[in-house]
Amino acid sequence: MKIYDTKESRLLLAKKLAAEGIVLLKNDNSLLPLKPGTPVAVFGRAQLDTLIGGSGSGASSSEDTTLILDEFIKAGLKVDSRLEAFYRSSLKAEKEKAPAPEEERAKFTELLNSGMIYEIFGKYKAPAEEYSVPPELIAAIPSFHTAVLILGRGSGGEECDRRIDEDYYLTASEKELLHKVASHFQQVVLVLNVNGFIDLSQIQSCSSINSLLFLGTAGEQGAAALAEVVTGKVTPSGKLPSTMAYSYEEYPSAELFFTDKDRAATILTYEDFGLSAGDNHSTGFEKSPVAFYKEGIYVGYRYFDTFNVPVMYPFGHGLSYAAFLIENTYVSREGNSFLVNVKVTNQSDSYSGKEVLQLYVSAPSLLLEKPYQELLTYIKTDKLKPKEAKEFALSFSLKELANYDEASAAYIIEKGSYFLRLGNSSRNTHIIGRIQVTETIVTEHVANRLGISPVNKEKLTFLSNKEAAPYTYEGEAEEKEKAPCLLTLNQTIFDTNISAPENSTTAKDSSFLENGQKLPTLKDVRDGLLSMEAFVKLLSVEELAVLLNGYGPGLPFGGMGGKYSSTIQYEDGSDIGVSTHPTGFPGYISPALAKYGIPSVFYKDGPAGVQMTAWPTGISMACTFNNELLQEFGAACASEALELQVDSWLAPGINLHRNPIGGRNFEYYSEDPRHTGFCGLHITLGAEEAGVTTCPKHFALNEQETYRRGSTKNSFDALDSIVEERAARELYLKPFEMVIKNSKVSTIMTSFNKINGIFAAGNKELCEGILREEWGYEGIVVTDWGDMDIVVDGADAIAAGNDIIMPGGPPVIDQVIKGYKEGRVTLADLQTSAMRFLRFVMNSNSCKKYWEETNT
Repeated sequence: MKIYDTKESRLLLAKKLAAEGIVLLKNDNSLLPLKPGTPVAVFGRAQLDTLIGGSGSGASSSEDTTLILDEFIKAGLKVDSRLEAFYRSSLKAEKEKAPAPEEERAKFTELLNSGMIYEIFGKYKAPAEEYSVPPELIAAIPSFHTAVLILGRGSGGEECDRRIDEDYYLTASEKELLHKVASHFQQVVLVLNVNGFIDLSQIQSCSSINSLLFLGTAGEQGAAALAEVVTGKVTPSGKLPSTMAYSYEEYPSAELFFTDKDRAATILTYEDFGLSAGDNHSTGFEKSPVAFYKEGIYVGYRYFDTFNVPVMYPFGHGLSYAAFLIENTYVSREGNSFLVNVKVTNQSDSYSGKEVLQLYVSAPSLLLEKPYQELLTYIKTDKLKPKEAKEFALSFSLKELANYDEASAAYIIEKGSYFLRLGNSSRNTHIIGRIQVTETIVTEHVANRLGISPVNKEKLTFLSNKEAAPYTYEGEAEEKEKAPCLLTLNQTIFDTNISAPENSTTAKDSSFLENGQKLPTLKDVRDGLLSMEAFVKLLSVEELAVLLNGYGPGLPFGGMGGKYSSTIQYEDGSDIGVSTHPTGFPGYISPALAKYGIPSVFYKDGPAGVQMTAWPTGISMACTFNNELLQEFGAACASEALELQVDSWLAPGINLHRNPIGGRNFEYYSEDPRHTGFCGLHITLGAEEAGVTTCPKHFALNEQETYRRGSTKNSFDALDSIVEERAARELYLKPFEMVIKNSKVSTIMTSFNKINGIFAAGNKELCEGILREEWGYEGIVVTDWGDMDIVVDGADAIAAGNDIIMPGGPPVIDQVIKGYKEGRVTLADLQTSAMRFLRFVMNSNSCKKYWEETNT
């Protein structure tokens, strides 16, 4: 493992990540790269107001952010000085009129303490206006100079999705600027410094826009990386992690995704789909929002390919200054894994570069419908010099051929031919052979756990491909006919036996408790003197309720009027919980129970880092398609977490890009579940190498931010994600499954929303059945950070399998105690969660440090 213990080493990695995530979408006439000394006219406010990240828990900031214009100058491009002066003065004048930062902080603090933070936290912020460049200034620049137009987009974020008009589609000021630039200059480079996708249809109609780069929100080193790509110091190798359609309306979830909090009439409810709020146990609210996943398994390229919808830029697309030849050489099987060996040749005479090899499968549709193709795996090559050739191996588990059958509650590989496709994007693959399945194979028997409510099932219609004519390309039919059989499969190769966990109870408990001269501590459990079960039985219900909540007043709900302390008290007035963490702060730490030798542990946001280095956001990192590099990022960010004594790094965000205007798409990785899973897994493995656990989130079906947790102010219920169990398992749960099964991750965060009428955090089938029983997860489950007013009650959350309620505090502690008295959560439930949590604490860095310092 590489060590990233200095700021310089992290910045170098941040720049490498940013550079490998830049996607060259278009490069007509080989306009890029530009040679140093090339005269350029740089347009767009983002050249000096460069966007490096998003907002909310995925936010990032840095005093050392590189700016695009400055980096272009450093790279030797000859920028137009008059245009530079215009933008610098315009931005300066705007900042002078803006509110002082201390005023904004004061407003935030007031709202936080008033309990109104969630009502405004997700308030929509429109894209910043582009400055209107005087026509005479543009006219004074020779038209043969290269223009570089930077379009920035920082809208959306936590609790708030983006908008369609003047957000996904270009704003009026952007259209004006685009027209001025494209009509005057003969060759234009367009750079998308955006936190999600935008409409590019108008751009495609501008013949002068020869080159198009997707920068994304690439962190504090993004501008420096961009300058190196534009000038050819680095050859672009990024690929799109989601499909770019010709229009928003062509995405299958377009009519199902509402985002405008200011217009209540646009919110979709049960009644819009012929359902009843009452039948779905949502009563007493003005509105009951619904996210209907009508498209089922047809998300992203799975939809566009299956229904033959033309796309502007397909999933996995990305150009290079180099040119690569991809050739399948041979295949082999190792146990239940299948390997495809590929030879890649850099055919370029001048440029070194990297290519991304992508392997897809097209499965037969018998009992179950299948999309045209699905990504199985991918690998990014090493940097290949001009004319250099090298072999690489793509590997996948044969179980990945299985689909979920709700009728039999099993994962099955249906009989037939499975065609393997190799290429460098979803619309540029060729069949290399087939795997022949001689009988329908059952790879795993489970239980249906997330099914649609019976009162809804017959009233809902989901997208079907029965009448669809899928995408095809010239010669595909012949490739299928001539495809060699690479492997024959039957039931005998799959072993579905699962071993039961060992019982950890010891026989030492009674003698230790009888003969002990002091109150047992957690360290006694660590030393093997007492079992965890016996230790937890020493705690009262009140102590358990405190332990299973965060330490703090429970902001924002618990902080109304500043009435609450950070814990509850014993009868003598002393605090049950205290803070022992040297760097953590209330709301993000657990309570220490000092008399039992239980210290505090510290959780910290977020997906773009722990607020030290401003790393690229998830969408930009996903564009790298470089799992080794993401693992390095995980280790580097974890090293920063260790400096802050963080025990659980609240990342990665592994929900999907179901819709292009999802408010947190910048934080998430891809429309594809396996690509998302690979990103999350390798970041987690890197963090583990450095000694920190990640906390994958939001489990699950949190693809829409608008009213995900409802609204107290408006009397709106939390969003209900209505989804077929097959789609839930194969797409939205898949990334979590990949991380859980292939790492030692010990924290995971549930989401606010409902799934088929049941709160995710209150869903025992999800948190216990799937997560623990099916996937074998042994860590703790933490709720998302929010007061339990509309979302699931704290006692119900613990009963469902959540172990820690965050940020918790006295209001939720009271909920847990009340729930215990009412029988909604049992003593056994509380003790089970406490045992899981204390195992996490006992193995944490904070606990080890606490024991060293206190010698207890």
